[in-house]
Amino acid sequence: MKIYGSLTSPYVRRLRILLASTPYDFENTNIFGSDREKLKSVNPTLKIPMFEDTDNINLPLLLDSNLAFEYVQEVLDLAPLNWQEKNDLALINSCNDSLVNMMILKRSAVDTSEDKLYFNIQRERSEATFSYFDSKLGEGGLAEWNYVTISLLVLIEWAGFRDLYEFSKQKNILEFIERNQSQLGVSETSPVE
Repeated sequence: MKIYGSLTSPYVRRLRILLASTPYDFENTNIFGSDREKLKSVNPTLKIPMFEDTDNINLPLLLDSNLAFEYVQEVLDLAPLNWQEKNDLALINSCNDSLVNMMILKRSAVDTSEDKLYFNIQRERSEATFSYFDSKLGEGGLAEWNYVTISLLVLIEWAGFRDLYEFSKQKNILEFIERNQSQLGVSETSPVE
């Protein structure tokens, strides 16, 4: 198995943690620099991760983290996600996409703190999503370490790493992060520039 992606991408990190106990190759890809043309020639969306199983010649190069997860789940015989977990993953993905857009806007020298509809919607989505998960964690939810909790941890750490959200008032989220630092692959994949 092989993952193409960057060391900072939250979508790539999810898979790296999921596969922490499974042998795989990782190719660091600079999607905003020298590897952009190569990426475009393979993946028109210009997104990472990309995933391949070099032992399965019938499998196309998978161009989305959720597709890669579904494949890994099947190959490694991991428990399928139930409908609530799928819903939670959809919330995480939506929030993550919003924050990625905000990060790209900031890197483009756009002032995302302005009172503009687009920025307000992204901030509102992030706030509502993190409040939802803080409450759910406070009620004892998300106790199992699986792709959903991996994705949540990665989103939270990435949002903090990119200074896109302040978690100081989210007590349950902070405890969740602290509690899971010893999970296999978490510290080894922390985002770095």
